[in-house]
Amino acid sequence: MKKPDITSLRITDSEFKTRIRKIQKALGAKKLDGLLVFASEAEPANVRYLADYWPSFETTGVLVPAEGKPCLLIGPESLTFARARSRIPDIRRLMDFRESSQPEYPGSKLTAWKDLLGEFRIKRLGITGMAMLPYPIWNNIVAVLGKENVVPEETIVPNMRIIKSAGELALMRQASKISETGLAAALKAARPGMSEIELAAEAEYAMLKAGAETTGYPVWCCSGPNSNQAISRPTHRRFKKGELIQLCVGARLEGYSSSIGRVFALGNISGELRKFVTAGLEAEKRTIEIMRAGRTGAEITKHVHDFIRLQGYGECILYGPAHGVGLMECEFPFIESALQMKLAENMTFNIDIFLYTPRYGLRIEDGVIIRKDGVECMSGIRREVIVI
Repeated sequence: MKKPDITSLRITDSEFKTRIRKIQKALGAKKLDGLLVFASEAEPANVRYLADYWPSFETTGVLVPAEGKPCLLIGPESLTFARARSRIPDIRRLMDFRESSQPEYPGSKLTAWKDLLGEFRIKRLGITGMAMLPYPIWNNIVAVLGKENVVPEETIVPNMRIIKSAGELALMRQASKISETGLAAALKAARPGMSEIELAAEAEYAMLKAGAETTGYPVWCCSGPNSNQAISRPTHRRFKKGELIQLCVGARLEGYSSSIGRVFALGNISGELRKFVTAGLEAEKRTIEIMRAGRTGAEITKHVHDFIRLQGYGECILYGPAHGVGLMECEFPFIESALQMKLAENMTFNIDIFLYTPRYGLRIEDGVIIRKDGVECMSGIRREVIVI
């Protein structure tokens, strides 16, 4: 596969500036002087959305004032890294964003919250990412502004991220193509006696070689009794003939994630397992057929889950048939029975059919873009009962 032209697919500087302006417009309506958008190495999406920066070891944030230019907040060690990456030129180092081993950095000149918030004339601050924000950071901000002036704000940035731009969609399509390369390489390499970790390595290597900046999440490969794990990590367990192997691969490109999930068997497959996999494949097909702009998550979920129950697998359902995807492989909103939100064009989802029993399970997953009259599938390689 030809490597993608990263430069041509990159989100433009003007798009990043537009995102900041949209936030500033929303802050006035909410009577906030600024917004602190927090992110970590594990959950970098919101800061990458605004600055194209994601931390290593340290945490990070973007401070967006109601007026004026934003600044990127980092820990003491990341200045040269941040300067090389950030689309926000104003970068400030704070002790609160240091790595978790908490070195003291004696002699370093670091910014204090009192000075930072005073400079930007912030008296009432919203925080995005409050669920991840470490208590010491919150406590130090409250010491400056007062508890009543530090409030959660989890609507502005998440709602902006739901609808993808043309540039975002181009990256996500390419990330999905790279994921297909990883899946194809892994299926070609799979054999009895191979370990879950060995197969995951084949997929990851192929994706990185094809142009991924990294994986969107740790590649999942879980076999036999491990295949019923909804969230998993590969082990040294070795494959046996006739058992189900759940393989989920996802490339990340310029921050944007993708995922493809398939289940397969080596050598043979029993009638029981074939029926189970066929039901999962048909559930994904029905999800693809019903998803479109204007339909609610609850409506879609009922349609798909009713079908699964009719096949006799109602007890195997764990969650809804799809979830948002973008800068995170799994992001808001989830297509589930509680979601009354109507889908809109250019929302992006991973259809994610996960079914499990006490002895085995499956995941069938593909990315889609919501259109007026249906979906655009970003991936679709080998939607079939796969026996190698």
